[in-house]
Amino acid sequence: MMIELPYPEYKDDIIRGTRKHHYKRTCTGVWQYAYCITNTRGRIQAAIIYGPAPYPTVSRAFCRRSEDIPKHIWIQRMWGAGISRSQLDDLIAFSHKNLIDRGYWWLHTMTNPHAYVIDAPLRLRSNGYTGATYHRNQYLYLGWAGRKALTGFLIDGHPHHIRQGKITLTLSNVYDYFPNAKSIRPLHGKQKQRWVYLCASTPQEYQQRLLLMKYHPQLYEPLRQPRLLMELTSWFSGYPQLQTP
Repeated sequence: MMIELPYPEYKDDIIRGTRKHHYKRTCTGVWQYAYCITNTRGRIQAAIIYGPAPYPTVSRAFCRRSEDIPKHIWIQRMWGAGISRSQLDDLIAFSHKNLIDRGYWWLHTMTNPHAYVIDAPLRLRSNGYTGATYHRNQYLYLGWAGRKALTGFLIDGHPHHIRQGKITLTLSNVYDYFPNAKSIRPLHGKQKQRWVYLCASTPQEYQQRLLLMKYHPQLYEPLRQPRLLMELTSWFSGYPQLQTP
């Protein structure tokens, strides 16, 4: 069954499922809208979480007009476990309809082709997510994020994420918060792919909202999923780990 859950209903279950099945193994504690698939026992098997972009600069960089920023929303997390591809697509369409009715124009997100983790009885590793889910659901491909984003700092040998509660560490302020550090080295992530679902009820609305984006749609070249590596871990802790290509 597909349902829309107002925040914070089922919050703990959504966070638990996201941390288990999403490749980042993390989940934001706050969102605006959650759309889920539940089984006959009421257990969540898939979730799409929407909310504000991770930084205000993301929305400002996307919208040509500042007054349109409230019509921009970010896909914070999406995952599914034990469901088919068509069921996930149905959930995506369900969330689209609901958000269009709420007045949103753009559903924006990024994929990370460098991430790897696939849940399975055996641990399957892949070098990235291809973006095929967004492509087959009529999202527009907006190219690669222009530069490698600052993700954190290595401070005296200890990694620190740039978000420290209400504080965001930057190249210009990190020394203010760690004045006694002997060594501070910035950590940069890898480039990601941008995607957007453009909401419109008529061709005229579509073209207008397309022009109100700062990014331009690009030709999407499907990424080939690299060969998977199966890691066979012995049931007995005394045995070494085997890796088979």
